[in-house]
Amino acid sequence: MAKTPLKNQINRFFFRNRDKGIHNLMLYIAIGCVAVYVLHLLNVKDPYITQLLVFDRDSILHGQVWRLFTYPLTFLVGSIPFLGLLGLVFYIWCGQILEQYWGTLKFNLFYLSGILLLDLSGLLLGSEATVDDLNLSLFLAAATVIPEQQIRIWFVLPVKMKWLAWIDLGATLYRLVNGIFTMIYYLTHTGVLYLGWLLVLVPLGNYFLFFGRSFVNVLPDFLRFHPKKRQFKTVIKPNHVRQTGNYRFRCTVCGRTDAEYPNLEFRYCSKCTGYRCYCQDHINNHAHITNIGE
Repeated sequence: MAKTPLKNQINRFFFRNRDKGIHNLMLYIAIGCVAVYVLHLLNVKDPYITQLLVFDRDSILHGQVWRLFTYPLTFLVGSIPFLGLLGLVFYIWCGQILEQYWGTLKFNLFYLSGILLLDLSGLLLGSEATVDDLNLSLFLAAATVIPEQQIRIWFVLPVKMKWLAWIDLGATLYRLVNGIFTMIYYLTHTGVLYLGWLLVLVPLGNYFLFFGRSFVNVLPDFLRFHPKKRQFKTVIKPNHVRQTGNYRFRCTVCGRTDAEYPNLEFRYCSKCTGYRCYCQDHINNHAHITNIGE
């Protein structure tokens, strides 16, 4: 009996345990952020409580290990209240999208792994881990799941999630280039090798750990596979492909079949014309086919 590939075993594990874990995790984190901000306002002159929660390498190495997990709660501290609250609402929504897409357990693990990777990198590189880096990973994940979803900036300007992802990736690239030049400056003037800029790569590493090749969903259209070509072939050759492929289900977008991936879940889309089958990665993330010629 052939062994099931490790990736399929992991997917099956998450699917079977998708309801385990902390439901609405981002909502609880947002409530914690508001509570910390209120405490900060009550003690503006002596923000002792806030200072106990931020990431501080020296304090952590001296035993204050709770800082490894509490710094995400300082999201509102130092921000413009209205913009910070809007950001919290947005990240709650991103968390709900990912929890619905992956299940509670996998989303919890995704967020926890982001925190742990930032912690480890901050301790090794001597740089401060920030909640902004953690939220970058969260946002890119949501943009990959629903790249065509349109949201309204300031409740007025309509933009797609993938467009915002391009802006975030551009800002990340700028930080990387700036970090490299900073490292060169420190190395040539002081002889010190500055590696703190590598912390920028950590949220991207966490993102790729969970998405892999699916990152193409947020790339510009001219850089990724155009789904209509694959859909067109599926329309004109369904019988031939089904007879020679020896499978029951085949994803219209990526072409994966239940014969190649026996543990992958397949569903039919009720909004597409005809019987269009999609895998679990694309059932909620595809362009609906409404005309037989598309």
